Amino acid sequence: MYKIAIFASGNGTNAENIAKHFQDSDLARVTLVLTNVRNAGVVARMAALGIDTYYVPNEKWTTAPQQIASFLASQGIDLVVLAGFMRKVDDRLVESFRGRMLNIHPSLLPAYGGKGMYGHHVHEAVIAAGEQQSGVTVHQVSEVMDGGDIVEQESVDILPGETPQSLEEKIHQIEYSIYPRAIEKVLAAMPTEPQADSQTEPQTAAEESAPQSCAEQWAGALGMKDYSDAEAQRRLDAATPPAMPSATPPAMPQSTPPATPPSAPSCTPPQAPVAAEAPVAAEMPTQSQAATACQPERPEMPSTYLLWSVLCIIFCCTIPAIVAVVFSCQVSSKYYRDDFEGAERASKRAQAWILVSFVLGVLQATIVTPLYMLLS
Repeated sequence: MYKIAIFASGNGTNAENIAKHFQDSDLARVTLVLTNVRNAGVVARMAALGIDTYYVPNEKWTTAPQQIASFLASQGIDLVVLAGFMRKVDDRLVESFRGRMLNIHPSLLPAYGGKGMYGHHVHEAVIAAGEQQSGVTVHQVSEVMDGGDIVEQESVDILPGETPQSLEEKIHQIEYSIYPRAIEKVLAAMPTEPQADSQTEPQTAAEESAPQSCAEQWAGALGMKDYSDAEAQRRLDAATPPAMPSATPPAMPQSTPPATPPSAPSCTPPQAPVAAEAPVAAEMPTQSQAATACQPERPEMPSTYLLWSVLCIIFCCTIPAIVAVVFSCQVSSKYYRDDFEGAERASKRAQAWILVSFVLGVLQATIVTPLYMLLS
């Protein structure tokens, strides 16, 4: 049976749909989820399904992609699926899973792909261009953003009066069906058998008393947090991570790797290379370090325009300015709930209502008030 790992950053509805689709399948199972956002909604969704879920700090995706690839291999992962993963995957990690890493994009690629084209930005661009159709694309991940080989596409008609919000909802419904279908298509075309599941054997007394499991040792070396098991989490927080061995990890392949999945390395995590990458810390980060160095990467918060909204209440038209204040307050609240798209929409609406208030205020001061005084 094939093993699937999911990379996710957000609410996790697509990840949950994929996991449930393969829950009773004889072809594959979702056995592992990695997230770069500490409190992402996907964590709770995967915990409810009993799927191992790890938080990997953003810095590790940049400095230790080679070790992340080795960790995935140690877990017997055959296919990596990106489901709302808000990072560009490092080229070295892409190379390790060449032809075995998928992404989903809310447009008919190659149209409306590339840098800055994600989420509602895609749908706004499609509507603004007057397109008659949009859709969903599942593609192989390559070094070029949204540039890998297309696996599956499905289109939807754009109706008169369609909005970016209504188009986004239609697209999201298609994603639930097309992604599992594309995964099955890729797995069916794999030339090799999936890695055999290891047989569970009774633990000896020495094994039962071992302070850390294989996954926990990997978690310590990568600075990962396991959210799938409370006891494992307690031991990860309390225990000292294992010392890094002297051996260096194997070099990343320079050309297209063979079709067979990488063989699983030994349980002990490899040491970070001296020259190619920055060293990976041998100790788990403290809480203060985690608060500074390992915080999830966030986009910059949009402007709230709160000061301008208040000034418009005082000097311009009051009612539109009050509406602007409401949207201004929503910017920060949505942003800190990780609703980055909602925060950007609230910022744009606040700006629009400020302009309305200003224009009405100018009209009142230059036309309405003088006319009223003249007539009275």
